[in-house]
Amino acid sequence: MVNDVAQLARKLIEQLKVIPGIEAITLHESAEIAPDDPYFYLSMDVYYRGALPEAADRKEIFSGAGAFESSSYAMKDRFFIDMLPVRIEYKHIDRINHLLRNPVENLPAFRDSGTYMFYRLRHGRIIFETGTWLHDVREQLDSIQDDFWKLLAESHRARAEHFLADLGSAVIRGDSLFYMVSLVGFIRAVCSLMFAVNHKFEPSGRQLKEQVLKLPVLPENFRGRFDSLVRDDPEFGPERKREVAELLTRSILLLNP
Repeated sequence: MVNDVAQLARKLIEQLKVIPGIEAITLHESAEIAPDDPYFYLSMDVYYRGALPEAADRKEIFSGAGAFESSSYAMKDRFFIDMLPVRIEYKHIDRINHLLRNPVENLPAFRDSGTYMFYRLRHGRIIFETGTWLHDVREQLDSIQDDFWKLLAESHRARAEHFLADLGSAVIRGDSLFYMVSLVGFIRAVCSLMFAVNHKFEPSGRQLKEQVLKLPVLPENFRGRFDSLVRDDPEFGPERKREVAELLTRSILLLNP
């Protein structure tokens, strides 16, 4: 992390500490790359108890913030400081504790969005904490039961098959928009399936390709077929990609979660 980013992170910690009930703050890998990289942004997760101040009050906390915007639905603040983009997500501890008490019963929470929330919780760099809550949670994440992964993999496998059927329909109809939607959905479902099979939490979309190809358990010829699906090649049209998607689907059916 470059000095300017590290200094900004320390400044934000001091500003956030005035909010009552903060248990821990983590920093994510998007802040570890060079600020001139298009994937750079300073991303923090704030784990808290109780109630947050209103967005207008939070804006006052971040002195020097420009273009401040807040999402009440997702509990996020976004702004710029010294031209550096900052994203802060606020996550209530009770919600996380509820999901972890019985991950299998809460499986529907992960079918569409994947396990990225757990990835951030497990792998974010701890830059502030007031107790042992986060360490305790990470121990729970490391020991999630096999049933969770098995059921999650089955769910993602079904989603991949569903998108494959849609992909075939779109190719036959020549529906370019639905083809793109179905192809993206298929690729995303396959990636989620691979992480579930390997008992790994899913990273952000920016890290997805790099990390999925490094997983120890992958179907035969996965790398080549995956590259064929994501590569922009005018000579590799919709029908050929549908054929590759079908071959990939057949190969993943042989994997055991």
